Amino acid sequence: MDDSETPYDPADRLRDYATLVDRVFTQGPQAVADGIADQSRAGTDPSSPPGYLRWLLLSHAHLLVRPQDRAEVACVLHDLLVRRPLVFAWLTGVERALPPERLTIRGPENAPDDLRLVRVLTGHRAPVRSIAWSPDGEQLATVGAYDSCVRIWDPRDWSSRRRIDITGASLDVAVWSPDGRRLAVLGRSDRFPDLGEHDEGDVHGWESRVEHVHMVLVYDTATWKEIAATPTAPRLGFGGRPVITWSPDSRTIAVGEDIGVRLWAVDEDERSPWLLPGGKVRQILDLDWNSDGTLTALARGSEQVPGGAHTMPESLLVTWPDPCLGPEYRVWARGVPWDTVTGVRRNPDGHRLCVFSRRGVALCEPDAERPLWQEERAFADAWTKAVEWSPDGRTLAELRSRHQGWAEIVLWQMGPDAQPSVLARFDCAPEETTALAWSPGADLLATGGDNGVRLWRPEAGQTRRSGFETRVTTPVWSPDGSQVAVFSPAVEEWFVVQAREPAEPLPAGPECPFPHLDPQAQEELIDAARQEGRDFDLYTSMYGPHAPDAVSPGQELYALAGRGSRIILFDLVDGGTRQLGAGRPEGRWMLLRFTPDADRLVSFHVRTLTRERDGDWVEELVLTLWDVTTGTQLACERMQQNWASQTRRVDHPRALAVSRTHLAWCGGDGTLALHDLETLEPLSRTRTIGATTGAEFSPDGTTLAVVGEGGVRLVDLVEDESRKG
Repeated sequence: MDDSETPYDPADRLRDYATLVDRVFTQGPQAVADGIADQSRAGTDPSSPPGYLRWLLLSHAHLLVRPQDRAEVACVLHDLLVRRPLVFAWLTGVERALPPERLTIRGPENAPDDLRLVRVLTGHRAPVRSIAWSPDGEQLATVGAYDSCVRIWDPRDWSSRRRIDITGASLDVAVWSPDGRRLAVLGRSDRFPDLGEHDEGDVHGWESRVEHVHMVLVYDTATWKEIAATPTAPRLGFGGRPVITWSPDSRTIAVGEDIGVRLWAVDEDERSPWLLPGGKVRQILDLDWNSDGTLTALARGSEQVPGGAHTMPESLLVTWPDPCLGPEYRVWARGVPWDTVTGVRRNPDGHRLCVFSRRGVALCEPDAERPLWQEERAFADAWTKAVEWSPDGRTLAELRSRHQGWAEIVLWQMGPDAQPSVLARFDCAPEETTALAWSPGADLLATGGDNGVRLWRPEAGQTRRSGFETRVTTPVWSPDGSQVAVFSPAVEEWFVVQAREPAEPLPAGPECPFPHLDPQAQEELIDAARQEGRDFDLYTSMYGPHAPDAVSPGQELYALAGRGSRIILFDLVDGGTRQLGAGRPEGRWMLLRFTPDADRLVSFHVRTLTRERDGDWVEELVLTLWDVTTGTQLACERMQQNWASQTRRVDHPRALAVSRTHLAWCGGDGTLALHDLETLEPLSRTRTIGATTGAEFSPDGTTLAVVGEGGVRLVDLVEDESRKG
């Protein structure tokens, strides 16, 4: 088709790749996507290039927000688009916008490609721990686990309407009152002091007895001013936290604490009454206050019952028919499943009640006080993290998660009998996903996790995905570089992936099929070498026996770094030790890696530049190249990062990979970075789905195997000689 004869479409301006990259970098992916929908005739049609580009920007926004520079945006977008010929062929000038040396991810994509995924909200700089829709559906509240804030989103355009900052807090959950006029937030800070004493000499905290006090804050949703606050009963350790729920009349908050439930009348100064079910309860695990006035608690009992090879506290359900008028209660359903991730949700009609634990879901009948149906899975299977009833009570959404692996949403359809049936399944990205919420109109289902909030259409469909469904470690290349083996801790087996045409991994058994350093022989050499290094006390280092270390490829040298000391090199062949550099290093050592010829060593350490109580926390990440023979520093690259930055992502390297010409590192936020080995100058960065924990260059240094939560990624090193220099 001749483009000159077609009507002008504003989306054509984004066909130039450099223009697209610049707009995503300056405006953000979601603003660019919304602009495509507003301006382009085909902007909402995913079968058209601009419509599919819009969906990619919305569903992969977490990979494109807060980039280091335009080059990172260009590389990430390239890796997304090259697998989508519909859009990639529509764009122009792609190669000119990419850096001359870069890492590009090849092979099948490990993120779900599911058009039921509407968009990803990326405002939080930390995992999203809680999601709550306002009763009228016009606002969505999300809680960041570590960024000390609650964000309020407008579902009409998904803009961040308001941000509530609670300085120094670690927040757990936000809950709207049924009338929508108030928002309660549960978390921890120094607002209310902890109880007990901490022994300064107790490094591990085993001797001290400190009881942690949480707080409940209430905000007026008209002005977003705090109108009330209360402490919760102290808890020993970090294992448990209080739980909260609003009364149907929006006047009282039930706070589930240790031995019972405290009723806090928000507008009254009188002492809050307690609901105490005798001596039967040791801890309130979850609460549900139904619209008919019935309060239900899932509790850990005070008695021990048999549970496999061990005894465990008995679980039970406690029901107060009208808690505000009287303390009468019923204790029933003893033995329902529970563990550290446990909850109870009552169907809106009140006739069914769902209890969930990591091992599955159980349905109970409150009136008859009996279980109706229970689904149990093996401990190694996916864990249930959350369940929520749809507003009409006909569908139960269950969020499952494999530890450091894939998440899954299962929609159960409630039939006339007690046996539910599976209506739909959704595969989520490989990340820790823990929050789940239905919109009041039941047209959207929201999940929260490490990379933000995902909004799904709750309908039947299929996802297309390949690769591993759990994390893998320890990449080992075959001698000819044609294959790479990785280890899956979940099944305790090795798998092999073809390097040129990566597809489904093939199982290879319990032993690595390719030659690699023998761990047992390596440990024996290291133990012998440490005996000679008596000037270095391993157990006074910051990491104790886990101090950063590295073994040279031929096992001739061993490097060890500890707190406040220089790097020590141990000669594993002839004996003896020597140190690198001069003087005490600043900061803490994180990673060490030898070059292939063992003539140089790369180190990575972190130093804090500024850390004020209410100010910014600025860190400096330092890469250093050392000459192994002379112990001198050959090159150094310093990268600063501000944890409060709104424009740049913060990521720590988890692993280093070194070839004869380049250095690469991968981070817990999915970052893949490439540096020149001689100068350590940064060359390019890209991102992948899920945390990355290991990396290894192929024997010829042209391909990088990266492993982590999303399985194994094969990454090519691309050099455009015509544009270098």
